[in-house]
Amino acid sequence: MRDWWPRGKKWLKLESVETIALEQLKGSTISRETKEGMNDTLETKGNWLPDDLLFKIFLLLPAETLCKLRCVCKSLLKMINSPTFIEDHFRQSETVLITENSFHEENMRSPFPLLSDKNECYFHFWDIHSGKGHKVCMPDNLRNIKCILAACNGLVLAKIRKKGGLVITNPSTRNHIRVPLGTIGFMQECYAFMFSHFTGAYKVVHLFRDNSRHIRCEILNLTTRSWHAVDGPNSGKFGLITTHRSVSAVGALYWLPQNEGCNHIVSLGFHDEKFLTVPLPISSTKNDRLVEIGGCLSFITHATLNLIQVWILKSGNWLKRYSINRLYDITGFVPLCASTKEIFFQREGGHPLLHIYKFEAEEMQEVNFEGTKRVGDVYMPHVKSLVSWDSPQLQ
Repeated sequence: MRDWWPRGKKWLKLESVETIALEQLKGSTISRETKEGMNDTLETKGNWLPDDLLFKIFLLLPAETLCKLRCVCKSLLKMINSPTFIEDHFRQSETVLITENSFHEENMRSPFPLLSDKNECYFHFWDIHSGKGHKVCMPDNLRNIKCILAACNGLVLAKIRKKGGLVITNPSTRNHIRVPLGTIGFMQECYAFMFSHFTGAYKVVHLFRDNSRHIRCEILNLTTRSWHAVDGPNSGKFGLITTHRSVSAVGALYWLPQNEGCNHIVSLGFHDEKFLTVPLPISSTKNDRLVEIGGCLSFITHATLNLIQVWILKSGNWLKRYSINRLYDITGFVPLCASTKEIFFQREGGHPLLHIYKFEAEEMQEVNFEGTKRVGDVYMPHVKSLVSWDSPQLQ
């Protein structure tokens, strides 16, 4: 594709679309008449490329830039907010890593002596291929976040300090809603997002072990923002609640309930809200995990000292898809997430932090991360998308 495109007798660069948008966002010092004139000009300039070509170009832009472009004119707002665009952009969105402590405040010292210092709120991300960290500034009314509980498709569930409830936010769009806490007062508990691939809707699931050692479950309806209780899983087959994070795939939520020696997984259906057990192809070992690959549930297991197997669940049956053979001990490689082309591992207690295995080339790549790793940090995959909890995607 050429870098320059004709408009009448002139040639305009593709980057000018984003430049026009940023000029429009300069904002408050521009008069109303000037803004109206800019809007008219932008509407005209928006026609120099066909809509379908603009659609394809905008799919290549990061979510943060697209949020700014929505302010340019009504036609761009309509296109970027359309379910079709959100779905297509999500399919090629960048995957990054976050931790429970990814939200933090920093003191931004002003260069001017008369102005006071200001605390800015940030989400901290790490690029999954380069290991470089970057930040996204968040609204001031989110500065009291305590920790991140779960992430799914670009949405983040976080807990507010001092019994302030929960917040669901998309750090890329900065949209957020406050929701109430579930049942409180128990040490063993976990929260998770549940996603329906058929309707594009989301639910929040809360598991906790009560004083009688039974596991209870309650589900948050994001439409009514209220909790309702459902029958929990078999407590004897679940082990510690906090040991493994859940995975949302194929219209259900899945857990690997025990650290090792487990011969089944536990699922919770999105629509019937019932718990089921699904047999595993082989018993799990210490660092085995469930991940989502291409919309399917995958079980990644350390079969031997030098062999990792990747199993895919399809139509109720497990199929062995990949085998990863190395000449060294890989039992300490903990699966984080995967795509149809590569799988990402966090190595136990060592550096570099991340290892990427490419299926086609059958090679393992090491990635060093910026900054100091905090003891006990567990990284979660996060998609930088335009997804929202109240605008179901097309499937």
